[in-house]
Amino acid sequence: MASTITLEAPNGIKCEFIHCNGSTFLSKMSKMLPYGGDIARHHSDVKQMKIRDDDWYLATYPKCGTHWAWEIMCMLQRGSPEHEKVTKETVFLDLKPIASIDERPSPRILNSHMSPTLMPNEIIEKKTKIVHVMRNPKDAFVSMYHHFKAMSRGEEFTRDFQTFLPYVLGTYGIHLHSSFFDYIRAWEAFSEKYPDQIINIYYEDMKEDPVREIKKINEFLGTNRDSKIIEQIAEACDFKNLKKADAEVKVKESLDNKGPKGQGPKLDFMYRKGQVGDWKNHFTVAMNEQMDRWIQQNSYGCKSTFRYTI
Repeated sequence: MASTITLEAPNGIKCEFIHCNGSTFLSKMSKMLPYGGDIARHHSDVKQMKIRDDDWYLATYPKCGTHWAWEIMCMLQRGSPEHEKVTKETVFLDLKPIASIDERPSPRILNSHMSPTLMPNEIIEKKTKIVHVMRNPKDAFVSMYHHFKAMSRGEEFTRDFQTFLPYVLGTYGIHLHSSFFDYIRAWEAFSEKYPDQIINIYYEDMKEDPVREIKKINEFLGTNRDSKIIEQIAEACDFKNLKKADAEVKVKESLDNKGPKGQGPKLDFMYRKGQVGDWKNHFTVAMNEQMDRWIQQNSYGCKSTFRYTI
């Protein structure tokens, strides 16, 4: 069951959130979800959805390179460095009605920010290949800040990064979207249980040497693309080229699942900087010290090692 939480922060800012199955949404943004924001019903649909033998699954915490990795996987699947005309949102389990995703032609690259406990049951049954991309939490939270600032349209808790940060750290008793390290621990546990079904990739490694990391994904997915194609894919998926394709190639769909196809919004904030280390432009010394303490206190049991610069 979902619960509504009205939160008043120490600075007097009031916000309403919806919490369900470990996920926390800003109340007014939850209306973008199917069934008018009935999160529990949508999660049930996701769990029960039918998975096809040729489906792949991309898992990421928010703002950890989902669009980037999805485009790479599409190109590996086709064996071509041409950008997809549709966006990853057409098969985004978190927001799209499952009936709509069922209508998409095969092969599909399903994608989600959900914990493995919420993904379709048949993912395990059919041994669907999973690519999981991780990013250091400092850069991920900065990117989330800009995302929510654009999407929430004036919510006081996004007025600046210092005001926003406690909402993702759990300082006020909630984790906007979900707890970062709970999410990481859940995927680590899944990886230990089903090691042949998943590959774990770091955003920072992809930025450092995209060809090397695409080769790893290519080998894992069994697409057998040669070095020339992989190099072309790396170039086509360079940040500037993805941003250009998003503006000139992509056919957008409305985020609230109501608008006509091809008339969705321009989501410029999806491709903001794509850098490693931009957190340094947002954290004060005191905020960074607070974040380091938070990481030390909350990363217990995690085996993943994050890099904050390259």
